[in-house]
Amino acid sequence: MTENRPSSADPAKAQFLLTHYQSCWQEMSWRRQAGYRTIILGLGYCAALLVVITFNHTMPPATRYCLAGVIFIATLFGSLYLASNYRKYMQAAGRIVAIEDFFGAFEPNFLGGSGPLNPAARRDWPKTPLSRDMVSFWSILAFAVGGLLTAAAVVLV
Repeated sequence: MTENRPSSADPAKAQFLLTHYQSCWQEMSWRRQAGYRTIILGLGYCAALLVVITFNHTMPPATRYCLAGVIFIATLFGSLYLASNYRKYMQAAGRIVAIEDFFGAFEPNFLGGSGPLNPAARRDWPKTPLSRDMVSFWSILAFAVGGLLTAAAVVLV
């Protein structure tokens, strides 16, 4: 069966890996942008909702509680979505690093005298858990806190 597999120098294999690399890069970009959009639109929605509720003094308490419950549930789902999105983002990054490793991008002589294409630390980047990626972690935490504070404010305002 190994005689049917292309060698590492096969142009068809290289083209396949390049196509897969581009696909993974596009997935990473899409997921990163989707996370940003979720956070920005979610917090913007909370702010707009607070403005409307603040100026509406005739809203019955039952409606406020129901709205607060909906915001609470949406905040939980949004936070879980962002955490899941981060995991899938890192899976795509892992596939990219594997392709770079296959082509020798981490070899000291990959670019001749200029050294490797990527630093060796990049190999460990896809293994970074959410709790150690401070930008993503604090973004998700800000989203969750903003949503929960909005739910509380809807009830209290």
